[in-house]
Amino acid sequence: MTADVSGPVLLTGASGFIGTALLPVLAARYGDRRIVAAGGRSRPARLPEGVEGAVLDLNDPRGVRDLIGGLAPSTVIHLAALSSVQQSAVDPISVWSANMLSVVGLVQAVQAARPDALFVHASSAEVYGQSFLSGEPLTEDAPLQPGNPYARSKAACEMVLRDIHRPDGRLVILRTFNHIGPGQDERFVAATFAAQIARIESGVAEPMIRVGDLSAERDFGDIQDLVEAYDAILAHAGDFPPVSVFNVCSGVTRPVAELLATLKGMARTPVEIEVDPARLRPQGIPRAAGSCAALTAATGWRPKVPFETSLERILDAWRAR
Repeated sequence: MTADVSGPVLLTGASGFIGTALLPVLAARYGDRRIVAAGGRSRPARLPEGVEGAVLDLNDPRGVRDLIGGLAPSTVIHLAALSSVQQSAVDPISVWSANMLSVVGLVQAVQAARPDALFVHASSAEVYGQSFLSGEPLTEDAPLQPGNPYARSKAACEMVLRDIHRPDGRLVILRTFNHIGPGQDERFVAATFAAQIARIESGVAEPMIRVGDLSAERDFGDIQDLVEAYDAILAHAGDFPPVSVFNVCSGVTRPVAELLATLKGMARTPVEIEVDPARLRPQGIPRAAGSCAALTAATGWRPKVPFETSLERILDAWRAR
């Protein structure tokens, strides 16, 4: 049976980094459908024309049932999560509650209202964990060996979704690698470097960036490419098997040092780099490489935005602040 993806669309986590970037694309592409953008504590601000805002507390079962029952979405894009690895180490209970425990009630409500719904779940490449130690670009068949509470919560969520999935619908799991772009907060490396440079340029900070280990190699994709990946998934989901898993990445790994050096080269004033011993921590995964070949084969999607363009956009956004 082919999933019916012609009805209402629900986006959770609509106020976050990815949700904010994705909403205009949904509004432009699916304006003939009812689109509801849900935030966890308040309605998302500055919604595109034609998009409705809603509050969806995933820890409130009755509220979840009421919203899903009234909307009966044929497409659910589930972005809502606590995404900080550092925060997960400090408060694992909150991360497990937000990322795994609450999703069961959400899926049950969706299945009760629309058994044939398409459910697109934002997982993370963090689920691969120790498998990255091979050094080779990982495909979706690589073993899941998560190494922190955030990653374990995401891996567990994938498993429970598989177990409770109904075969008359569609489940798509996206394992996203590092993505960067304007609007990302300073917990993430590109944003924190760009923000510091912007402050240095404006004269409110000394011309020094203090850093830790810069040797780790990561795959830094652009938020625009990620949004287009979601768009491609929605366009082709009716052709997918009941359960699909895709990596979303650029296919290129770079040391964090290259990211910083590129941003430094874009600075309008001299910037010095100083290694702070207090910031040096053991690097468990020296290289995290992935392959997006499966997503390309299934949808034709390919990453397009040059790395330097991504960094220029981030730096310009921080300058505008």
